[in-house]
Amino acid sequence: MKKRILRASGIILAIMLLGVMAASCGPSQPSAPSAPAGGDTSPAPASQVFDVPINVTLGEPVSPSWAQLFEDLRTRSDGRLNVTVYWSQALLPIPEIPRGVAAGTAVFSNLPTPNYPDILPLNCRILQLPYMGLRDPVDSAEIYMQLYDEFPQMAEEMAQFNMMAIAATTLGVYDLHFVDKNEVRVPADLNGRQIVPYKLEFLPLLEKYNAAGAYIPPGQIYESLERAVVDGYVNNWAFKGWFGLSDLIEQSVRLDDYGAFHEFNILVMNLDFYNSLPADLQQLFRDVFRTERGFERMWEDTANLVAREIAYAQEKGNLFVDLTPAERQIWRDELYYTHTDALEEVNSARNDNVATQIYDRINEIVAEKYG
Repeated sequence: MKKRILRASGIILAIMLLGVMAASCGPSQPSAPSAPAGGDTSPAPASQVFDVPINVTLGEPVSPSWAQLFEDLRTRSDGRLNVTVYWSQALLPIPEIPRGVAAGTAVFSNLPTPNYPDILPLNCRILQLPYMGLRDPVDSAEIYMQLYDEFPQMAEEMAQFNMMAIAATTLGVYDLHFVDKNEVRVPADLNGRQIVPYKLEFLPLLEKYNAAGAYIPPGQIYESLERAVVDGYVNNWAFKGWFGLSDLIEQSVRLDDYGAFHEFNILVMNLDFYNSLPADLQQLFRDVFRTERGFERMWEDTANLVAREIAYAQEKGNLFVDLTPAERQIWRDELYYTHTDALEEVNSARNDNVATQIYDRINEIVAEKYG
């Protein structure tokens, strides 16, 4: 099983590294810096204006609640933060985000975590293993930030790319979506399917049940589904709306009420830029995105889109497969092995057991929160 996981993970890793290598080969992209020793923390003049290029990787051209958060930065800083927002990867393609933030091309970006499980495993892999017990999106974002505060190794991992986490949000639960109504209830029903997993953990399961997994960039998924290159994918409901897939999809398999998977977007900042800010502007970033309904506001637009997508699918007569408790347990059992394999791989690569400590702490927090 482990060899299969390593072989499957290599598919996505190779693709991701091609993007990172392309970024690192460009004249404006330096190699990843080591963790900085600090930065200039001396007070800046009160009248100094700081340029803030913000990279947003959502699949829509603008997100109203997010846009309001960025406007809050501008207005509440009395113009001292000159905010420029680049929507839908207009500034940095997804593979280039870590190095782009490190170089200061963007000093603030949302980091879609499924793309970096190998270079940022503590931040982008452990919390997002299947069936971790996560429920509410806002709770989940708060759990991530609690872990980030409790485990300095997570901040150290980010600092390898000269960045820090300022907040987090999730995009909701992942389900299976197909362009046909050939009902899928258990993993064996995947036999012969062509599926885009968008989650590394799903690849060995597809292999086991004679289903093909292929990586297709989100921007090409519509054409691939329309032309029957693939007949389904695993992703969150907002993904359907962002990439115009609503009219193509005919079946959605609800893997779990709480979701087999969650996807996190971590809001990261360039460390040197953050350290150059006066204390009041540093606090303003924390206030806007973390302590003043930032988690809720970042989820609002996605929640509204998800509700519209589900309502449209119901009106269109899509097949909704609501699994029985016994069927859900089959999916959990089939995917649970990814927990131990992921912990073993990360611990081995780091030569410590921090991944296990984080995993155990997640289970403690979930148990305390939900019983």
